[in-house]
Amino acid sequence: MPYTTAQAPVAFSGYTSIAGSGNTQIIPVSANGVTQGLTAGNLYLVLPQSNVMNGRKFTVKAGGWVKAHGATQVIAFGLQCFPWNTTVSGAVATSGTATFTPVNSGQLTAGTFYDFQISQDFFGESNANTLTCFAPTVYVAGSPVTIVTTASPITVAYASASQTEPITGVNTTTDYPLASFVVTFANNTSDTVETLALTQFSCELSN
Repeated sequence: MPYTTAQAPVAFSGYTSIAGSGNTQIIPVSANGVTQGLTAGNLYLVLPQSNVMNGRKFTVKAGGWVKAHGATQVIAFGLQCFPWNTTVSGAVATSGTATFTPVNSGQLTAGTFYDFQISQDFFGESNANTLTCFAPTVYVAGSPVTIVTTASPITVAYASASQTEPITGVNTTTDYPLASFVVTFANNTSDTVETLALTQFSCELSN
């Protein structure tokens, strides 16, 4: 049975975002999240330590809702990966690697709420320093979105244990997270009023 190993603070995801025409954007931290102490910028999910993720299959799940605004709006949801490589400082401020090519939903009706759900499996391998991306499952408004293209293995860095045995004093083993993930969206038309939010963003590790 899988178990949850990490979860992003979804209550503090962005509720209103400027959706530029055709541009991929990352769901940001809301103003309330900043007030509660989160760093302003993009909301991201940090995976557990790289050594824990080695040789393991895991699932990243994300979901939420969007309130359409534009009369002819369609939207595409996706995931991006940011390898940690000892520090994530500033890493999620720019584009990462898309784990699959997002595909637009059907046309949305202005003023209507729609749910979305993404589930994608990955496999980490320290010998190759890669993260293999499996084909995702994406739903918008309860209907499946056909995803054609999945990313090639993503290069990541695994920490190497540096603690001598027996341990004397402080444990100095180097072990940093494997990667971070963000949820992205792209509208076909510019819309500064459209509202969206995450209600789930987590990593589940298979036994």
